[in-house]
Amino acid sequence: MSIKAVGGKSAGVFYGWWIVTAGVVLCIFGYAGWFYSFGALFNPIATEFGWSRATTSLGRSAASLEGGVEGLITGPLVDRFGPRFMVRVAFTIAALGFLLMSQINSFWMFIVSYSILLSLGMNAGLYLPMQTALAKWFNEKRGLALGILTTGGALGGALVPVVAWLITDYGWRRAVVVLAIAAFVVGWAMSFLIKPHGPEHYGLRMDGKKSELASDAISPAIVHASVEAEGLTLKEAMKTQAFWLLVVIFTLTHTALNAIVVHEIPFIEDMGVSKVLAAMALGTMTLMSSPGRLFGGWLADRWNLKYLYVIASMVQAGGLFIFSRVTSMSLVWCFVIVYGLGYGMRIPLEPAMRAKFFGRKAFGAIMGYLNAFAILGSFAGPYFAGWLFDTTGDYVIAFLTFAVMMVAAGIVVLFVKSPMPQPKTSN
Repeated sequence: MSIKAVGGKSAGVFYGWWIVTAGVVLCIFGYAGWFYSFGALFNPIATEFGWSRATTSLGRSAASLEGGVEGLITGPLVDRFGPRFMVRVAFTIAALGFLLMSQINSFWMFIVSYSILLSLGMNAGLYLPMQTALAKWFNEKRGLALGILTTGGALGGALVPVVAWLITDYGWRRAVVVLAIAAFVVGWAMSFLIKPHGPEHYGLRMDGKKSELASDAISPAIVHASVEAEGLTLKEAMKTQAFWLLVVIFTLTHTALNAIVVHEIPFIEDMGVSKVLAAMALGTMTLMSSPGRLFGGWLADRWNLKYLYVIASMVQAGGLFIFSRVTSMSLVWCFVIVYGLGYGMRIPLEPAMRAKFFGRKAFGAIMGYLNAFAILGSFAGPYFAGWLFDTTGDYVIAFLTFAVMMVAAGIVVLFVKSPMPQPKTSN
């Protein structure tokens, strides 16, 4: 699609929104078929191979560990080669991971297919390249753009019942073959909408602001604005207090996130509920996060990011407390609403804070390194919850621990100070 056809003054449609659209579609598929569907695959795989819940949880934990290590490499690669290149390579790898997963016959094949290949593809092909792209195309509307992008993840979660239906009716091995084909098609189709450079390269301004220039010209004013928006290098960012406090915050929040995604469906199934209904609860939780993501993204352009993060963390903590007391589906739906709203609101705030605190010069690299340092929580969360279940017979202690972690994250964020000069009207 031509930039000039949709991005100029006459058309009135900023091309950045087409990139947002591509990202939404990628996230819908990626989070439906990979991230949230792990809970639907959990019991069938554990039952077939006779694995404990702690052992099966290692698949998701190892995927988080791989994602952190891989981010050290793919973050800089996105900054160097652009998000389009990364999406194409990543979704091809993800398709291969799905195919290999359909043939597993041992725990180590499970780790190689799901935790390494599939997770490498999805970690490198979803939020990392797309948030990097949007950080370059949006400034004043960045929070809104990121909020819309992350609704793709929410809608993906809402499609988990479809994956659960495929697993129930056709078996989990055939289901992942279908997902392999879809991964390759969706990834390459959407990549054509993603441009390898920022708007200045095409004679446009961030957020689609009007310019008096010809469509293929770049004025010194635009170049100057671009330089002003560039921000810190990775090395400079890592020397700041803000970077390391964000590591602490993301470690705490991602511990709970990964554990809930892995254990929510098995926990609800333990109540005697069918797999499809349990998957509907997870899907509804992510769907409920959609208004939180949109509202959080919209507010991120208008209010103090740290205060918003505190609110989101406290709401999430409340949802986790409810989940620790669940004895019936009515309480499950209460958890779904409360946790979903808080979880959704927090999702666009994290990339918005990265862009606000460090700028866009090394957005991908900084994101990759932040994730790499925060992998301890992502790795430990699912295994910790599974181990506690195997030891105590329930998830109560695990869910309460995660609630406390969310409260702690909300407190720590208040101490983060931006290392970059901020306009008086900014967050």
